[in-house]
Amino acid sequence: MKKKIYFIIFLSFFIIFLNLVKSNASEIPKVYLEGDITDMTSKKDERKILLKYKSDEVKFEKYTKIKVQGSSSLVYDKKNYTINFYEDNSFEKKSKVDMEKGWGKQSKYNLKANWIDKTHSRNIVSARIAGKIQEKYGVLNELPNHGSIDGFPVEVYINNEFLGLYTWNIPKDAWMWNIDEDNPNNIVLEGIWYTEYTNFKTKLDGFDGTGWEAEAGKPNKETVDNFNRLVDFINNSSDEEFVRDFDKYIDKNASLNYLMMIYLIEGIDNTGKNMMLLTYDNGKKWYPCLYDLDSTWGTWTDGKLNESYLILPEQEIADHSTNNLITRMVKNMPNEISNRWFLLRKDVFSKENILNEFNLFLESIPQEVFRKEQNRWKDIPGFGMEQIEEFINIRLEYIDKIMKDRTKIDCNKVIKYIKQLSSISVNSLNIIKLV
Repeated sequence: MKKKIYFIIFLSFFIIFLNLVKSNASEIPKVYLEGDITDMTSKKDERKILLKYKSDEVKFEKYTKIKVQGSSSLVYDKKNYTINFYEDNSFEKKSKVDMEKGWGKQSKYNLKANWIDKTHSRNIVSARIAGKIQEKYGVLNELPNHGSIDGFPVEVYINNEFLGLYTWNIPKDAWMWNIDEDNPNNIVLEGIWYTEYTNFKTKLDGFDGTGWEAEAGKPNKETVDNFNRLVDFINNSSDEEFVRDFDKYIDKNASLNYLMMIYLIEGIDNTGKNMMLLTYDNGKKWYPCLYDLDSTWGTWTDGKLNESYLILPEQEIADHSTNNLITRMVKNMPNEISNRWFLLRKDVFSKENILNEFNLFLESIPQEVFRKEQNRWKDIPGFGMEQIEEFINIRLEYIDKIMKDRTKIDCNKVIKYIKQLSSISVNSLNIIKLV
C-alpha cells in the first residue's frame, strides 16, 4: 500500500516537473539591433545598423539597413520595420539568410510589432489558415504559404534593451510571390486605399493616384489595358457570362478562397484595400491574395472591438462602398460560395481547427515574454484569446445561417434529376415485365 502511495506521489511530482519544463523550455528567437533607430516616422528614413540573430537552429550577424514599415501603423509608438541584409559595412552587396522555414535564402524580412493585437496572433494565424485553403484547392502551390505572409514570434532588443515581442515575417517582396522583376509579365498590385478603382467600379488610365500601387514588377500600358479588361468584365458581362467566363479573367479558386476568408475573419479592411492582385501574364489573368490581417476576428484598425461581429463583405463598411467583384460573386455564385463554405467547415474552418491554429501559435511564446511585452508597452490596445473565441462562436453560427439561407435550388438540375429517376423507374418496370 505504501509503495502505491509513494508511486502516486512520485508520478504527480513528475507530471508537475514535466509541465514546468515544457512551459520554460520554449524559448523564442532573439534579435539584437545595434545602432540608432530613434524618431523614425517616415519610410524615407533609412538607418544602418548591426543585427544579431540567435535561435537554436539559426545564428548570424548582418550589417542591416532598417526602415519603418506600414501605413496607418506609422503613427503607433511601437513601429514595424523592414530589414535588408548586406555582406559588409559598405552596404553595397546584399546578403541572404535561410531562416529554415521553407522560405529559401532571402535578404529582406519584416519585423511586425502587432500593435493592435495583444495576442500577436491574428495576422499570422489568419494567413496560415488562408494558406491551407489555397493548398486544399491547389492555388499558387509554388509560393511560400501560397501567396500569403507567414512568420514566427521573436524577442527584439535595441542596444541590449528589450524593445518588444515581434513577429519575424515574410515581407511584401518579389520573392514572396515568386515574381521575376526582370520579366515584364510579372506584376503585383496592392490596394492601398478604398477607391472606385480598387472597388472595380471605374477603368483607369494608369495606376498612380487610383488606390492601386505596384508592389512588385513594372506595370506598362498592356497591364493597364488588361486590368481595364477585368473591370469591364466585372461591370458589363451578363450574369451568365460572369459565371461562365470568370476564370478567364481572374482565378476562380483564388477568388472564392479570398471571399471565404473575409467571411470567416470579418476582414472588413480587406475588401479593396489590402487586396493583392498577382499576374504572371501581364494581367490576362489575375490572382487575388490577402494581406494585412491584424484588423480581424472582431477588431478594427485601432484595436477596438467592431460594433458587430456580423458584418458581411458585400455590405457597405465604414467609409467605403461595396466592391463590385464581391457583390457580383455573391449575386451570381450563391451555390458555389455556400458549397465551398460548408466544405471548409468540415476541416479548415472547423472550430477545433481554428482554435488549434491559435493555440499552436500562442503556446510557442513563453508567458514571461508576454509579461515583458506588457511592462514595456503598457498602452498596447487589443483583446486576448477569450475575445477571439467569443467571436469564433458567434461568427461561425451566423455565417452558417447566411450560407444556408443563400443556397438556391437549381431548377435545371432538379428537372434533370427527376428525369433520371423517371428513366430508372421505367427501366425497372420493363425488367419486371420481362421477368
